[in-house]
Amino acid sequence: MTGLLLAVGLGAVAATTWAALYQVFMQNGRMLARIDLLERRLDGHGKQPVESRVLRDGLKAGTPAPLFELPGIGGDTVSLAAFRGRRVLLVFTDPECGPCDVLAPRLVELHRKHSGNGLDVVLIGRGDLGDNRRKAIEHGIEFPVALQRSWEISKDYGIFATPVGFLIGADGVIERDVATGADQILALTH
Repeated sequence: MTGLLLAVGLGAVAATTWAALYQVFMQNGRMLARIDLLERRLDGHGKQPVESRVLRDGLKAGTPAPLFELPGIGGDTVSLAAFRGRRVLLVFTDPECGPCDVLAPRLVELHRKHSGNGLDVVLIGRGDLGDNRRKAIEHGIEFPVALQRSWEISKDYGIFATPVGFLIGADGVIERDVATGADQILALTH
């Protein structure tokens, strides 16, 4: 009887192992098929991949800031055009970003110090509305927080990380090159 139970148990382990290996091989096959597809998308010479046309290192100073109109976390609409005539520190953030949490209280202080003298702070968040609202409440954020779907506005600005900031002049033109990290973002305003 014990031998039978041992044989059944070993059979179950073997079947589970084979099923797991089968899944690994299937996943490997799918990855190889994707690699093959990418290789077929090489340029006409078949030597070099076609270079991505997506800007990834941020828009440069002197570039007109792409306009946006996004839902705000409070149910309002946040539009960059509404800030025309004022300088804007535009910061891309994410509620799951640790460095963004470090930056947030410093942005609150910057907003309190400069909101009356021509500098506005605007955040563009990613992810869940509830998470972004919770973070804004947690940090006491009183300036506009817009919510982008996926990376839609980040793509327009040529960045795919957080926190990232741009200083936009009263004329709607980016004044300084992109800043990454809390210290660089805050330095934009000096």
